[in-house]
Amino acid sequence: MPSAGATRRGGAAQCAPSITSRRTFHMLIRAARRQLARVARDALKPASAASAVSTSTASASFASRRGASTRAASASEAGSPARAALLLLPCALTGALGAWQLVRREEKIVAIDARSRALCTRVLPGDAVVGRDGIEEYATCAVAGELDLAKSVRIGPRARSVCGVTIAGHLIVTPVKLHGRAKTRGEAGTVLLLRGWAPDTWADVDARAGACVKTEAVVRTSESKGRFTPDNDPEKDVWYWLDAPAIARACGLPEDTPLIQAVRAARDDGAGSSGQADAPQYPLAVEKESLMTFPVAPEQHLGYAATWFALSACTGAMAVVRARRFVGHKI
Repeated sequence: MPSAGATRRGGAAQCAPSITSRRTFHMLIRAARRQLARVARDALKPASAASAVSTSTASASFASRRGASTRAASASEAGSPARAALLLLPCALTGALGAWQLVRREEKIVAIDARSRALCTRVLPGDAVVGRDGIEEYATCAVAGELDLAKSVRIGPRARSVCGVTIAGHLIVTPVKLHGRAKTRGEAGTVLLLRGWAPDTWADVDARAGACVKTEAVVRTSESKGRFTPDNDPEKDVWYWLDAPAIARACGLPEDTPLIQAVRAARDDGAGSSGQADAPQYPLAVEKESLMTFPVAPEQHLGYAATWFALSACTGAMAVVRARRFVGHKI
């Protein structure tokens, strides 16, 4: 039977391998922990570097924006005088336009007075050339003679509103051989008569039948060619604007042939004895009273001038406010 000492030595011998294995296990665990910590540190180093770079970039961007805003504020303060000066330009321009409207108003008043005097002047149609013997445009005369319908010309197109409907038409100009010795110089005593407006669908009487005319009229001159108006083509008998000398040449007449415009009284509205309006008689002559009407009346020029001066005052006030902010005190 083994002794007690032998028994203790055998138990110690059995426990020794167990203790050694536990120590080895703990050492392995610690080594694995250190290895994991090392790996974690290596993985966190790029992220920390990127975060540092991002932080520095954001700081630089903020500093750049702050510097830019500071420079913009400085530039704005420096540009304030220039902006105030720029505001003076529309102020001066609108003021000049207001003054121009006042000048146009005075010119319109003078033109109305001159036309009124001319309408009270009576001349012979044969000598009715503007500028000859002091004859003014819109001087009145009486025309009586035979229409040379074969040489009529149409000038246009000229649209006109009839009963609220826009209708295309032309101005009709026809040579008139005056009756008697109405013309003191020239060959046959002929004038160009602007008979009035007629629609494109209107047809004149047969030239072979002949026609006479007797009407009140005023002395006129050629129209001024517009910037976008095409040139006349006399060879094709195409006329876009009233050029009296060219029309006279095309009709075989002297270039200084008088140009006369037929007029009618305002009461000549085509009303018959029954009081109902008949169909208008074409060519429709212009009303004599409408000759005193201008597209823009003097009163309208005055209103335009007030508008321009108000705009000039507003822009001038804006310039003063801008300059006051820059200077820092009232001026």
